[in-house]
Order: sequence, then structure tokens, then C-alpha cells
Amino acid sequence: MFRSIKQSQRALDAAGSSGLAFLESQLELVKPKLIEPLVSLTYPRDVPVDIGGGFPEFISAFAANYGSPSTQFYGLQGTANTEIAAVSADIQKGVFRTVDWACAMVVRFLDLQRMETAVRLGIPPPLSLQQLYEKGVRHTWDKAVEYVAYRGFPNQFAILGTYGLMNNANAPEFTVTGGTWYSKLSTPDSILNDVNQAIETVMSNSVYDIERGMPNHMLVPWTQWGYITNPMAIGGVGVVTSIKKYIEDNCVATASGEKFVIDPLPNPWISGQGSGSPATDRAVVYRNDEDCLQLPIPQVMMKGFTVPTDKNGGSWVTIYYGNIGQIMFKRNQTMIFMDGI
Repeated sequence: MFRSIKQSQRALDAAGSSGLAFLESQLELVKPKLIEPLVSLTYPRDVPVDIGGGFPEFISAFAANYGSPSTQFYGLQGTANTEIAAVSADIQKGVFRTVDWACAMVVRFLDLQRMETAVRLGIPPPLSLQQLYEKGVRHTWDKAVEYVAYRGFPNQFAILGTYGLMNNANAPEFTVTGGTWYSKLSTPDSILNDVNQAIETVMSNSVYDIERGMPNHMLVPWTQWGYITNPMAIGGVGVVTSIKKYIEDNCVATASGEKFVIDPLPNPWISGQGSGSPATDRAVVYRNDEDCLQLPIPQVMMKGFTVPTDKNGGSWVTIYYGNIGQIMFKRNQTMIFMDGI
């Protein structure tokens, strides 16, 4: 004769209504692909990168100036003039700072053992702790380089004069007239005039050296990028082109034979970086060329060493190192900021 079993007397696998509670974990389908954080890296596009050198504290570069101190007009001879011009050269040395970088990852011994236990039980985890932490270290490195590229070294380092692409204090700047680009959407020519004014100023500062001084790149905030990629209108009639393409195809640089490209730059690097109170949005027009500016990275991220530690109940600590230099602005006259756009 059978007796009914009370709730408190049931076996563990009979707790559910179906009596098959053990299947709750067995029927779980694990997707092995790990969803990783979204990352935006633009510095390789915007600044020529020079890799190699080790761990220096300073990077030096040399520049030359030529001149003729005589009273002759570039050496031209006349019947009443017998003086011969003599050329002199002035060699200048520029010194640029670097900063060391370090980041560690800590992997607990017990976490590794639990991972191995899961594999033995037939439920392998969808990730490797080492690979997960290494990607995190790589992300930290990339953002550090990005910061130096656009902002320079952090203020708390107390290193003066280490600017980035968007705050170079030695580059000229001007504020656009007629209001922001938002109010100029009905007149694309007014935006083109702003860009041409920037290009013409750079060319004047660069003694009109088209081959080595003509700007070929412009960076704008994403908000302005969204506006200039809209189809433009001429005389109230829409045309099948954007303001961006109209500027790229019709600016002074393109007319001079230099391909001119406009790209968006995400925050926080560019919006609100312009002069004024409150700060205005800024665009930069410059020549993207290693002879004009360069981001030195003497030592890319490298694994230093791995050592055991008693931290967190026993762990392995791996430390990574690198060395990043400030942007070397070799020719400040080949760039200009446009504020108030």
C-alpha cells in the first residue's frame, strides 16, 4: 500500500511541477560569442604614427632655416653692385616629452581552478579569463594613446606645453562670422567660405608652399557632421549631393590639386574646445602629413612580467608597459582652428 509523500519529503529533482528540475541547467544553451564593449579609435586616421625607440624620456628633432644676410636681393647682380650674397643656415633643435604607461591584470588562482572544473564537468565557459583581461588592458592602452593624441598629457602631470591635436596653443585660430553652421544650412556657400578662409590663412602662413603646406584634412564634431552630410539645396531646390561633398569638391585645396577630406571626430575631443564663453564648437583644418605633425610611440604595449601574489587569496599579476610621446608639431603654420562653427 502506497502513501502520499509530503512536500518536505520530496527528492531535490522533484521540486518542480514537472518533476524534472535537473533539466533546468542541462537545457541551457550557452552562446560562446562574448559581447564586448563598443570602442571608437580615430587617432591612426588623424595623426601619422611613428613606432619604435624603446623607453626614452625625451624625443628630439631638428629643423633648418636659411637666409641671406647681405644687402643683395637674393644674389641678383647689377652693373653698380659687385657684392656677392652669402647663405647662412640656422639649425634649431626641438625637444618633446614622453610619458611611461603601465597597466596590470590580476587573475585569481581560484577563478582559474573553477574554470577548469567547469570544463571537466562538461560545461566549458564561453571565455578565457586571460584573454578577457588582455583585451581590457589593450582597450586601456588605446584610450591612453587617443587621449595624448587629441589632448596631450593630463594636467595633473604638471608637464606644460604638451598639447594635442585639438588644443595646440601654438596654432592660429579664428572665429567664423555670421553665426554657427546650423544657421547657414540654407547657404552652403557660407560654410565653404569659412573653410576656404581657413585654407587661405594656412597657405599664407606656409608661404604658399602647395606641395608641403596645403591642408588636406578637416575634423568637425559629430553634430556638424550630421548637418553637412544632409543633401544641400541651391535656390530652394534640392540637389543630389551633400554639403560635405560640395565643400570637398570645390574648396581651394581641391582646386589646387590636393585631395581634401572632411571627417567626424567624436566627443569629448572636439565639441566645446573652441574659444568663447561658454566654449564653442571647434573644427581643425590641417595638413595630415608626417613632415608637419607626428605622434611618436617609442614602445607599443608590451608584456613586462607575470608574478604570483597573495592578493585576493592568491593571484597571478601581469604588468604591461609602454611609452607614448607628445604630438610633435613640426610645422604649426600648416594647421588652423575654426571656432564658433
